[in-house]
Amino acid sequence: MIEGNKKGTAAFTPEDTPTSFVSRPVCTLHTGRLGELIRDAFGMLLNNPLRSALTISGIVIGVLVIVTLIAILQGVRAEIAKQVDGLGANLAMIVPGQLDENGQPNPAALLGVSPLTENDVAALRRVPGVMRVSPVYFVSGTVKGPNGVVASAFVVATNEAGVQMNRTPLVAGHYFSDDAGYVCILGAKPNASLFGKRSAVGQQVFIAGHRWKVVGVLGKPPGSDMPGGPVPGFDTLVYLPANLVRRVIPHVQVNRIVLQTDYRHPPDKLIHAIESTLLVNHHGVEDFGLITQRTGLKIVYKLINMAQALLGLIATISLFVAGIGIMNIMLVTVTERTREIGIRKTVGARRSDIFVQFLTEAVVLSLVGGWIGLVLSWGICDIVGHFSVLHPLISPTLVLLALFVCTLIGVLFGVAPAIRAARLDPIEALRHE
Repeated sequence: MIEGNKKGTAAFTPEDTPTSFVSRPVCTLHTGRLGELIRDAFGMLLNNPLRSALTISGIVIGVLVIVTLIAILQGVRAEIAKQVDGLGANLAMIVPGQLDENGQPNPAALLGVSPLTENDVAALRRVPGVMRVSPVYFVSGTVKGPNGVVASAFVVATNEAGVQMNRTPLVAGHYFSDDAGYVCILGAKPNASLFGKRSAVGQQVFIAGHRWKVVGVLGKPPGSDMPGGPVPGFDTLVYLPANLVRRVIPHVQVNRIVLQTDYRHPPDKLIHAIESTLLVNHHGVEDFGLITQRTGLKIVYKLINMAQALLGLIATISLFVAGIGIMNIMLVTVTERTREIGIRKTVGARRSDIFVQFLTEAVVLSLVGGWIGLVLSWGICDIVGHFSVLHPLISPTLVLLALFVCTLIGVLFGVAPAIRAARLDPIEALRHE
């Protein structure tokens, strides 16, 4: 038993010390072993459930808000990417001749010899941000069916990616590969003119003096049910494989080059990179035009950037509020446990031991609150996904980010209470009631 001093310091016995403190040797305060520190932290949290619950609630709410909002925005971004891809807003087209002041191609240049080549196609494939590149060869304006009926059509040759970049759905058959033989894909109007309601897949048609087997049929182009209808000509398209056409049909040339770009790349930089690449290939002569949906792309990027900025602001506020909550409760904890700290220092605990102990408690508090917040967020996102048009996405990266943020909160806002606890004078601490 330690007796009180002449100034009236209260005497204490082992019964005065916290249970978690007397239940193990004092030397474990000095080991710094992570497992023991975590066990001590959980012991203190369980000894004060109300205080711990109040502290954790702030972290739970913070993590819940951050994770839920990030998950919703990830879902929104995925949906935007899907819609952008579906609408073709990330498609661009290169045409012969310069564009006029209104961004329209020169009709005279479109009818002449095209300066576009396969070398341009190969060079554009190497431009960062360009996902797919397809040359387009104009072949014919008619197609004849097996019964001799001739249908008006816009017959072009391209590769597999070129057919797939057309947002018109494939309603029968399949796409052809780049090394395909004498096969073709019919648009909706030529299919209806030549075969009516019969299945065209497997039938033969005649184009440019050659027999072609129908392997696929396109449906209605996007926008068919909207005022103004689809883009003119899209429903009359007939596709042939480009590699074969170059070998068997004379005098074909690259009349267009169609590009699909990555919507995450800034449009202005990407357009500049495409134009620079073509200028190098054409020895500095700008005998081409680049048609893009620049305005649509800018709107998409602006919306995404605004959402990201809003999320960053909300996350920062939530982080700050949760951190302040931890710091305040931990400072109250230091006051409540002042006598315990004095006892520990009296029996040999160093400042570093007290500092690490309180800092570990702050981190454990944050992580426990973080896990609870993650579980609740997961449930909320599941409910939102089932009962709304939103489809939140919680990725492993998001989970790791949340846990990292919780650890960071515990460290940053646990330092001040830990320093205050470590600096307490043992004699003054023992006098505290």
